[in-house]
Amino acid sequence: MDPITLLVSALAKNPDLAANVAKNFTTPGAVDVARMQTSLVDLSKGILSCYHKTAKFRQTDVVKTPWERQNQYGAERSAVLKISFTGMTGTPYEMLVAVMAKENSVRSAVIAESTIVPYNKRCALEEWVTSN
Repeated sequence: MDPITLLVSALAKNPDLAANVAKNFTTPGAVDVARMQTSLVDLSKGILSCYHKTAKFRQTDVVKTPWERQNQYGAERSAVLKISFTGMTGTPYEMLVAVMAKENSVRSAVIAESTIVPYNKRCALEEWVTSN
C-alpha cells in the first residue's frame, strides 16, 4: 500500500489524529529568555524553534547592528540575524530576523525567509517576552 493510501486509511479510522497533528504543528515552540541570553547560538535556536518548531538549526550570523527600525518597537538594542536551518525534509532554508532587547525583555521580527511553509505568527517573540 502506498504512503498516501496508508495516511488516508489511518485518518479515516481516527479523525482526531488529523486535528492533533495540525494543532501540534501550528503550536509555536516555547521561549526561554534566560537561556537565550547565554549565547548567540542559544538565542538563534530559541528564535528558530519559536517560529519553526520542527526546524533543525545549522548556523547563525550577525548581519548588522543596530536594526534601523528598532525605534518603532521601542527597543534599546538590536541586531539582524541570518539563521540557517533545515526543514523536516532536510531542505536548507534561511531567515532574516531582527532581534531586539530592552531592559530584561526580548522580541523579534521576521524580515524575510526562504521557507515554503510560512513562519508561525503566534510565536511569543512577536511581543515583548521578559526573562523570569
